[in-house]
Amino acid sequence: MKNIVKIALPLIIILTGGIMMFGFSGCGARKYAVDYGAQKDSFTGAKDRYREGEKVRLYFPYIATDTDYSFFLDGEELNPGYDESKGFIIEFTMPARDVTLSWKSQNSMEYIPDEEKRTTLSLDSFDGGGPEYTLEAEDPDMIAFERSIEYPNPDHDEMDGSPYNVIYTFEGLRPGKTRLFVTARSPIGDNYDAVYEAEIDDELNVKLGVPEINYLDGPLNEYVNEPE
Repeated sequence: MKNIVKIALPLIIILTGGIMMFGFSGCGARKYAVDYGAQKDSFTGAKDRYREGEKVRLYFPYIATDTDYSFFLDGEELNPGYDESKGFIIEFTMPARDVTLSWKSQNSMEYIPDEEKRTTLSLDSFDGGGPEYTLEAEDPDMIAFERSIEYPNPDHDEMDGSPYNVIYTFEGLRPGKTRLFVTARSPIGDNYDAVYEAEIDDELNVKLGVPEINYLDGPLNEYVNEPE
């Protein structure tokens, strides 16, 4: 009986040690980095590093109206979920390597004639880092404009990242053609310059053409033409 106990005790120690080593190896899975570029603050709950095999879940709350959003992991587009209170849900399993997570937005930038035949240009943004716009007319003697801001949510003051619309309303001063120059600058979104052809008819109605957009890519003097 004593011999059995002497043999069994080392086996128990070996097995216990193996189980402990297996457990420690699981808990000690290597962590890998997520490169958000300059967009980390766009995601709620974002961490710099995650363990291999860990289920990553992030939220993207800064959602503007009439804007399309795309999310990419190492250049591959993700299919996000959505939560009404938290925004887009970004999920993926952390691979055994460093990864890059990024997002892009496309503003609709539509112009709409109103009942008084006045043309408006609506640009989307949001509080806390959304694009700031400037607009200049090539010939201010030919076309004039007014700028206003509209929040779709009346409780926007109580929210973080509230979306709003920057509205430019145009008035023709004399017939002819000219150009409008729009710039968009954001610390966490797309930066671009846009040029609109504006045509003013004999009744001083304003019509805007499809904009030519140059997205800022890197230093201020590097631009990439928007694909057709």
